[in-house]
Amino acid sequence: MSSSFTPPPGTRRSRRPNVAPRAQTATLSFGARGGFEVSVFSFGKPFTIDPSKLRFVIRPGDATSEPKPFAAQVGAPVLDRKDEQAQPPGTVMSYHLPIVFPARPARPGMYDVTTQPDPGFMKYEDGTEFPVDSWPRSDVYWPDEAGADAGLRAARGALVNRMVYGYGGLVISCHSSAFRTYLADVGVPVRSVERRHDMVEQMWTGSMMSWGNDQAYSFLAVDPLVVNAEYPSEKWFAIGGGGSTDDAAPCPGFTLADPWHIDVTLSTTKPPALPAGYDQFKIAVGMSRDDVVRRRGYPQGYLNRASLDAKSVWEYDAALMDQYTVTFRNGRVASFTLPQQMP
Repeated sequence: MSSSFTPPPGTRRSRRPNVAPRAQTATLSFGARGGFEVSVFSFGKPFTIDPSKLRFVIRPGDATSEPKPFAAQVGAPVLDRKDEQAQPPGTVMSYHLPIVFPARPARPGMYDVTTQPDPGFMKYEDGTEFPVDSWPRSDVYWPDEAGADAGLRAARGALVNRMVYGYGGLVISCHSSAFRTYLADVGVPVRSVERRHDMVEQMWTGSMMSWGNDQAYSFLAVDPLVVNAEYPSEKWFAIGGGGSTDDAAPCPGFTLADPWHIDVTLSTTKPPALPAGYDQFKIAVGMSRDDVVRRRGYPQGYLNRASLDAKSVWEYDAALMDQYTVTFRNGRVASFTLPQQMP
């Protein structure tokens, strides 16, 4: 093993599950496009959906107790025309069912929310049952907005009118449709932080450079924090764009879940001098934890900084080809594994 390596930075992308072309298949996913929704994607014979046959269970993310029913209002399915296409002997069909949870959990925090379709949820046009094997789930974070919203006040105190640096790099978007990425030693001025109410957004942990990949850990954030920033004078590291029409998203800026998310994503301390370009991502034996965090960000998952700093092994999993571990001894890198190579 060499004494250093440069893991490829994660890519910001989203993938639709692969669909088998020869048999009737259904892929259910639980996600968010401004609000909660369940999506049903299928190849094969046409089918119908009964929203009354869909229910949900919930369990705190830090508990081992049994899941409990969680009341939901399921709207009528909306056919997604962009996926509607004839493919003999069947069709590709995609529906979205809007979901509203009338009440929040008793306590704020992260919860495992699972979708459970009952028999009869999906049927062929002749009335026969369309079996659904998978029960999609998602981690959902509900913030504590009681009183004066302590989370928002803490975020403002930590970021407003300060220069911030991204662990492993930073990404600034414009209405979620275009983005610029900056290396870890480039500071970004923050002008304001607001709570975006009545909004649900999919988010990731780890370096912002790898956000957007459906293969990595992600969660749904209720009422996220909107960080309004400025483009720095330094040249961007990479740019990109998409087809989002979310005109209410910050421009420029980014969104985060709450102070715990800020703490493992951003720093207001300027890092020491780092190598230029891709050399900035290099990890080497003997580096400190801070060296690794500055270059690669914290590992993915719902963990705060104290929990991560107590671990002797950091497991990174931003994508299938970007999985590796870093082992520490006495606060220094003792060894690491290499990311899987392309075949």
